[in-house]
Amino acid sequence: MIKVQNLHKHFGALHVLKGIDLEVAAGEKICIIGPSGSGKSTLLRCLNYLEEPDEGTILLEGAPVGGVETPTGRRRVSENAINQVRASIGMVFQNFNLWTHMTVLNNIIEAPIYVRGLDRKTAVARALRLLDRIGLSDKKDAYPSQLSGGQQQRVAIARALAMEPKVMLFDEPTSSLDPELVGDVLDVMRTLASDGMTMLVVTHEMGFAAEVADRVCFMDLGAILEQSSPAAFFHGPSNERAAQFLAKVIGRNPAM
Repeated sequence: MIKVQNLHKHFGALHVLKGIDLEVAAGEKICIIGPSGSGKSTLLRCLNYLEEPDEGTILLEGAPVGGVETPTGRRRVSENAINQVRASIGMVFQNFNLWTHMTVLNNIIEAPIYVRGLDRKTAVARALRLLDRIGLSDKKDAYPSQLSGGQQQRVAIARALAMEPKVMLFDEPTSSLDPELVGDVLDVMRTLASDGMTMLVVTHEMGFAAEVADRVCFMDLGAILEQSSPAAFFHGPSNERAAQFLAKVIGRNPAM
């Protein structure tokens, strides 16, 4: 479903992504872990073209996301093509990014109506089904400020799902939550995973990665240093830097 080839991204003199290659099959769940500053979030933001890569190609079901490499240099595809592909990619941010002036229901129906062209009745029916799915049917008329962080993040997931995406990107979706609120969000993500959604998840939740991921990717210094099954990764990573990272992280999380 997703193919990334030789992806590079700079912010000024800082080389953030250094030749990323990654393939993701339909229905696959990938957890991307690594230290802060390793390029994990930038990789996700390039996948839906919130950041424009400097070099390399990203394909979603064969369609280029943003730009393609040609013999004469990098060529940006049309805005219409970018928006068509981007509409198939749902993204959930660590800080929710809900529209504060809109109710929960309006947050969810906005994009299906104005991007997908859905009629309001259909969009509302879809939104209500999603709210029931995440256990927040009673909050449809509430505003984000009236919700807990965990509730806001579940609404953000419903908002992304309302576009019926082919893939979901999660950028540290629990990092801004109080520990007691994390479980509800992870439960929604587990349900999505069991339903067969293609997912790429940047996370510090090692237990979730071990339980849900089909593959764990370890990143550091702008590169993917190891890709393996959760069992192989958590019980004996082959990369020395990954082993050092795990020793520190699991030491702080004895439940692992």
